Amino acid sequence: MQAPIVVGLGRVGVAISGLAPNLPADGGPPAELAALASAPAPGVAVALRAALRLGCRARIAGTHGADLLGALVRSAMREAGIDTELLRAVGTSACELVTVAGDGTLRTRYAGDVGEPVAFDTAAAISGAAALLIDGTTPVEQLRTAELARTAKVPVILDVGELRDGTSELLAVTNVAIMSERAASELAPRGERTDALEEILNLGPRAVVITLGEKGAIGRHGEQIVRCPAFPSDVLDAYGAGSVFHGAFAAALLSELPFARCIELAAAAASLSLRELGPWQAMP
Repeated sequence: MQAPIVVGLGRVGVAISGLAPNLPADGGPPAELAALASAPAPGVAVALRAALRLGCRARIAGTHGADLLGALVRSAMREAGIDTELLRAVGTSACELVTVAGDGTLRTRYAGDVGEPVAFDTAAAISGAAALLIDGTTPVEQLRTAELARTAKVPVILDVGELRDGTSELLAVTNVAIMSERAASELAPRGERTDALEEILNLGPRAVVITLGEKGAIGRHGEQIVRCPAFPSDVLDAYGAGSVFHGAFAAALLSELPFARCIELAAAAASLSLRELGPWQAMP
């Protein structure tokens, strides 16, 4: 039997990461980098690579920059085994310059120009798909694909890193919403985390997971509340671990694991991604 296909929908940027054990102060002399890496930025591409490493097949639909950096990340995805036939080149690449001193801190980011909206065959995107991962960067444009997937009974897993126009509508057709603690606090600013889970569930998703960084994650499915501490790890670079969590959760879901085990496997995968520079290289 063939492995299930996880489809990712979104825009792919590039992350250029450097390891500088001693970061310079403002106005100080330049620091020598101990290591340098470039790869697809955290987001839908990294999530798909995690699902791929856990036994799924992967397909991406969306856009990347129509420039050299875009060509590089497209090549990296294709070499990793991700189907890029529905990926279009438009605008300029978002570029994240990450200087790491053991904390994975994002120091500089160029948002890039997303260019004009690009149409693609939504039916082809979800054809044969077992799950749809959406990065939530353009909720209004992504809503149609999510609705089509929901109608076809393909589970929709939404990454909510920050709130945008249309996020609430996208949540209404989502099966699983995985979101940062910041996004959750903006959606449900009052009460404890358990209250936030209930409030977000009322927006439409069947399950909600809030990632808490070094504190692990908390989730709710129906009346079941799951708390999962972070797994211990030798941390070199924490940036991008959330994207690994999303992809690993999708793979666990397609393995028909119980909800609590899906969160545990995702948290374990995220912890493993902390040990090297950038999550793309770190995933075992």
